[in-house]
Amino acid sequence: MKPRGRRAEPLDVTVPPRRTALVVAALLVGLGAGPAAAGVTVGPWKRISVAPVTVVAPVPVALPTTAPGPADATPAQREALRRRLVSALGGSSAVTVSAAVDVEGYGPVLRSDSGHPLPPASTQKSFVGLTALLALGPDARLRTEVARTATPVAGRLAGHVWLVAGGDPYLTTLGLRALARDVRAAGITTVAGDVRLDDSRYDARRTASGWKPSFMPDEAGPLSALAVDRNRWRDDSSFLADPAFPAAVLFRDYLRAEGVTVTGTVRRERRPSAAITVAERLSGPVPAVVRRALKDSDNFAVELLLKELGKVVRGDGSSAGGLAAVRSVLGEHAVPVGAGSDGSGLSSHNRQTTSGQVRLLVAADDSGSGPSFRAALPIGCRDGTLTRRFCGTAAEGRVSAKTGTLRGVRALAGYTRTRSGRDVWFAFQLTGVESGARALAAIDRAVVVLASSTD
Repeated sequence: MKPRGRRAEPLDVTVPPRRTALVVAALLVGLGAGPAAAGVTVGPWKRISVAPVTVVAPVPVALPTTAPGPADATPAQREALRRRLVSALGGSSAVTVSAAVDVEGYGPVLRSDSGHPLPPASTQKSFVGLTALLALGPDARLRTEVARTATPVAGRLAGHVWLVAGGDPYLTTLGLRALARDVRAAGITTVAGDVRLDDSRYDARRTASGWKPSFMPDEAGPLSALAVDRNRWRDDSSFLADPAFPAAVLFRDYLRAEGVTVTGTVRRERRPSAAITVAERLSGPVPAVVRRALKDSDNFAVELLLKELGKVVRGDGSSAGGLAAVRSVLGEHAVPVGAGSDGSGLSSHNRQTTSGQVRLLVAADDSGSGPSFRAALPIGCRDGTLTRRFCGTAAEGRVSAKTGTLRGVRALAGYTRTRSGRDVWFAFQLTGVESGARALAAIDRAVVVLASSTD
């Protein structure tokens, strides 16, 4: 079977043209200075180069400390850095360049169209990731359970077992089989009843509003509270309409393979309130789930996290419930959340601003979840969706950021630190992009300008 859902960031949304002041300014500045003023040559991102500098050992981007920071910049220094950023962003091929950059000791260095709501692409995932860290906590895990109401007698259970879905996006067939093995280890050899599936934790919608029909299963498996192998182990129409039920059938088959006789069939039914847990499989801690989802830009995992937020925060395990939870939780941290209808960034309805993205980054630092959030972001030339970006530049190993890619859209939002030790919070959203390579090159040049700054 053809693997499905492997592309984390598709090319899909076309944005109406809007020529911004930064695009025009970049052309004017570029005439006098050019990208070379930033120490970076013109061309696609793979050709980015930086003037020779002292090699800096790659380290994770560090959080600000309580020690005295660098001295405040002068207005002249701030303007010089702003002009270098504008120059770096020139030649992006984008119609709209929205940018927001804050630098420690400088304050806001660049605000260009930063209040313009634009498609965030996969940088939308950062809003869900931080909310999950804040609302679910560092010790929370997603639980898949098997429960019973009857008491086994000599290994025989005179009743049903319930397979209770918990929204674990990374449950595998091996994990499901291990769960069946644990039922046998609990002393049950016969189930004189059914396997009853309870996947009521989330709603039955398999996609999100604003998705193209091809997005499921090409960009994400069908969404469900019980998901095995990210719901990519089948792609027939009946499975795409209801992936949880085949997973429950698979679990029954695993029970039989592990030596547990099941005399009944597979049905749907909510777990009775009096049911007792027989066995369970737990996901990794939520920070680990968020880290994997953001580094890999995993559409499916983030969509399930969004529904989990809806269930926990709002009592509504749907995408709409999850977005309401995101707005509620982040609102407590003064983070503006734009319009949208999913968590992955696939939806054509999503809109965020770069000023809001920077506020999200600062709020993360100000919260107890800051270290976990930074650790979840891809690191330049090290891992995730930044594995092949920033290599051989001043930003190598020193930028942590979430990428975003849709048709006509390129985005990046995250952190770096200047050579002089100033912390940086940045967000770039480019739309109306004609050349993805040129847009990436422009964004990367701007980040290298920041990472190499010695002011």
